[in-house]
Amino acid sequence: MRKALAVILAVCVLLGAVCVKASEDTCEKISQLYLEKAELSLWEALGLSLNGYRIPDSYYAALKEDIVSRNGVYRTSLEYAKIIILLKQDGKNPKDFHGYNLVSLLQSFKKIDKSGVNGVIFALFALTDVQSEDNAIWTKDNLLTLLLEYQNEDSGFPLAKGWGSDSDLTAMAVSVLAYYQNNKQAKEAMDKALSYLSGKLDNDGFMYYQKFDSSEILSQIIIALCTAGISLNDSRFVRNGKTLYDTLIENYMTKDFRFKHSISQSADAMATEQAYLALSAMKTGYVYVKKEKSVIPEPSPSPSPIASPSSTVPPNIIHEPTDPAVVRKTGFFDEESISKRYYSDVLTAYTEKLVVGDGNNLRPLDNLTRAEACVMLYNVAPLDTDIFVPRFKDICRESWYSKYVLACYLNGIMFGADEVYFEPDSYITVFELTESISRIAGIDVVNDDSFITREAAISLMVKIFYGESY
Repeated sequence: MRKALAVILAVCVLLGAVCVKASEDTCEKISQLYLEKAELSLWEALGLSLNGYRIPDSYYAALKEDIVSRNGVYRTSLEYAKIIILLKQDGKNPKDFHGYNLVSLLQSFKKIDKSGVNGVIFALFALTDVQSEDNAIWTKDNLLTLLLEYQNEDSGFPLAKGWGSDSDLTAMAVSVLAYYQNNKQAKEAMDKALSYLSGKLDNDGFMYYQKFDSSEILSQIIIALCTAGISLNDSRFVRNGKTLYDTLIENYMTKDFRFKHSISQSADAMATEQAYLALSAMKTGYVYVKKEKSVIPEPSPSPSPIASPSSTVPPNIIHEPTDPAVVRKTGFFDEESISKRYYSDVLTAYTEKLVVGDGNNLRPLDNLTRAEACVMLYNVAPLDTDIFVPRFKDICRESWYSKYVLACYLNGIMFGADEVYFEPDSYITVFELTESISRIAGIDVVNDDSFITREAAISLMVKIFYGESY
């Protein structure tokens, strides 16, 4: 019996070593892809640093230009936090980056959760291992308190208080709570969040966002487990003998070492960078804040858990492209995710070609970005401007949204975030959207600084421009 147990343990150790070696090989391939890129995203740069590569000087030159041109002012705390995380990992001083104390700017940012709970999570990552500034508004202690206030009764974390729990954000919350396990409330919140995530993992090892499988969520859970020192072989996250890593590699990695968002889709830049960070976490034991790599002893072996009956895993989903015979009134694969109260307005918007989705999906519950708002404003105005002028540093001719953004700007409908940047990927607030609509339709501006979902924004525009009795 003892000999058999020893053999089993040896096999487990061997499989773990093979798994890490395979992840290192994949990391090396992705690293080479990024080293050949002309421009890097922040997360791509972070991944290179985690894997021991020097971040190109051109990246930091562009980052310096960005910060200086803004005079150190960003719209959300999330932007400060992400830069601080990168600088710390790469051995640079975030308290003096070309004369800017980014830590002080983050700690004095009044509406720390303007971008949602992710602003709180990444602010905690950014401040976890730095000395707090004097007279700071935000410290590790009150950020942790604020984060715990976000946890829902189902143990997951939502983007905004009162919203439904989000698996991606819950995994990020686990990652940051892992640094505060000496705090009883934080440890309990982390354990409950892990149970929530385990319950969302379906019987085949897939995670879902708005009823579609998502590799990015798998990647974030891998990061969370590695950061918390939990083995990927933990029975809570193993299905049919396969770990999250197995599912990620076998189902989402392409032959050229890129990753897909969903099984039925092509390789995607965001999915690839998230997988890169997950594979890096398997090597280092962390991604966002440096720590010693550690693994908590695995629990006693037990059968792979089956998703509980209360799990909200979508029923009858097969991991293949959706059957083309299915009839969809809107043409979007995620039509079932549209709230009933907005469905008829979304259908009108689709009929009138007011809005298009992201590939085959509408993503109705995602927040609307400034670029996406410009598309709808362009269509309802309607505008026919189609010229390119180099007005904003973050709007290039090749961008899919450049036509719409510049048309809205040149016609006085929407302006830049400041004199230099438009920030096309930033979420638009209710105030900004209604202010832009008022320049076309003369409606009252709503003084609300919160973000608006895509489906709610579509409904608002349909009611204004097409009438509720359309």
